[in-house]
Amino acid sequence: MHSLNEMHRVRIAFAALLGWFCCVTVISSGAVVEAATIENAKAIKVEKLLTLIRVSELESEYDSLTHKYIGEYEQQIRKSVASTYPNLTGEKKKEIEQLLDAFLKDIRKSIGQVETLHDHLKHAYSRSFGEDELDRLIAHYSSPVGEKDAGMKKSAAIEYNKMWTAQFMNQYKARVEKLFQVIAVVARGKGKQGA
Repeated sequence: MHSLNEMHRVRIAFAALLGWFCCVTVISSGAVVEAATIENAKAIKVEKLLTLIRVSELESEYDSLTHKYIGEYEQQIRKSVASTYPNLTGEKKKEIEQLLDAFLKDIRKSIGQVETLHDHLKHAYSRSFGEDELDRLIAHYSSPVGEKDAGMKKSAAIEYNKMWTAQFMNQYKARVEKLFQVIAVVARGKGKQGA
């Protein structure tokens, strides 16, 4: 049997251990809360910075130009099919229109899967800059030179959009060629092949 002294020492040791555990838990919880607060403060600063550099304007410009170019691209494909097969009627014409619609839907879906400019920049700034650096960037973009820099970004975004669109069109070039091969088979009435 344990003596009363030994049981008392075990209780004291257990209480000390429990107190230490509670203290560590509170400190750890505080560190987690503090880290979350810092990340939240950083996220707020990134959003403020993105507002100052007019990302929503850039993204709006980018989206409208992208849709314009894709619309023109779709019209070019439709015109090319119509001029290549001007005498199509009935079921063959309907099959070709369905092929075109499916192909163009796939293009629009591909565009919809690209990360937005806002999200891309938000992640880039969050990864690359600390809070102090974000404060300095915010101060810069709040100044006349910073405002001028933000305005310049719109023209840079337009240039970027043109490059991106050209690259996107090149990516689809082989698929467009395959689409025209399938359309030719359908137009001749020799069966279907996948695009």
